[in-house]
Amino acid sequence: MIASLYRIIVIGRNTLTEAVRQKVLSVLLIFALVLVASSVLVSQLATPGLDAAGLIDEQIKFVKDFGCGAIGLFGFAIALLSTAQLIPQELHNRTIYTILAKPVRRSEFLLGKFLGVVLLVALAVALMSTAFGLSLYWEEVKGVAYADSVYGGMAPHFPQVVDKVRQYEAEAAQVQAHGGDSAAQTQEMRALDEKYRLQETNWEGCKNVVEDYDRDVGRIQGQIRDPQLIEAVLLIFAKLIMTTGIALLISTFATSSIFTIVTTFMIYLIGHLESVARDVWFQRGAEVSIWQSGLLGFLSLLIPDMNSFTIVDEILAGNHVPWSHALNLLGYANVYLVVLLALSIVIFDYREI
Repeated sequence: MIASLYRIIVIGRNTLTEAVRQKVLSVLLIFALVLVASSVLVSQLATPGLDAAGLIDEQIKFVKDFGCGAIGLFGFAIALLSTAQLIPQELHNRTIYTILAKPVRRSEFLLGKFLGVVLLVALAVALMSTAFGLSLYWEEVKGVAYADSVYGGMAPHFPQVVDKVRQYEAEAAQVQAHGGDSAAQTQEMRALDEKYRLQETNWEGCKNVVEDYDRDVGRIQGQIRDPQLIEAVLLIFAKLIMTTGIALLISTFATSSIFTIVTTFMIYLIGHLESVARDVWFQRGAEVSIWQSGLLGFLSLLIPDMNSFTIVDEILAGNHVPWSHALNLLGYANVYLVVLLALSIVIFDYREI
């Protein structure tokens, strides 16, 4: 068992090394990184200008949509191209005969190749996610700088005002932390307020301005540092691995890489339309015959429901998607992937090479 696992890991490592050396995939990944990193500039072109109308929120949303879209698109291209040429390339170079002549089972060879592509896709998603995170960080810096300029024009010496309000809040927190008699605490708070009123003529107005500033900055940072973005990237990665499994299954009986690419792409499209077609079909009610319902059920089992992963759009729109929903989708992807790998192993074991 350990020896078999070791052989799978070795084949996966070699597959990853060979894939990284391929110029097409390297250029594709570099282009994806540049495109994701330039999303900040593209957002400025798509939503020119910043004003109180909330365009900065639109730019943040654009960067999030653009970044996740690029990760999904280029990740799909890398997963599909790298998987489609796994077996045909080994057959063309005749290296598969050397590998299988050793004490390596066909299932180990196939799982090792799959592992290599998964590592490649994981590496690509990690690099693109890093570029995506840097773009979001730059968008946050730009948004906070814009808030500073706006509120700096509303209050003279705004940085000093912010520091003074922060000092007041710290002293007020100390007074409240001491506890004790409520009347004495109220008296201390009044004395503290009076102290700062003597230092700043419009003290209440300063506190209100800083409160509005904190709210706006918090809104910007809340959109940028949304933990659900991790959830979105994980779902995109799961979708890419499902695509890899589909391409691997097709490549076990396909005669060319082009056939694998085209067929996988068609299944990918059908997977996005499947749930829509099913809903429309069942709305017909009595018009649907038993054999049609059975056929639709069979297709639902055969073709993955890719449309269910569109909850990523809900996350990017700012809507809350519970982790339980995401975990259900990840579980669905894992089960479907196990079935795909099992079928791939069975077909590849009986294939004449």
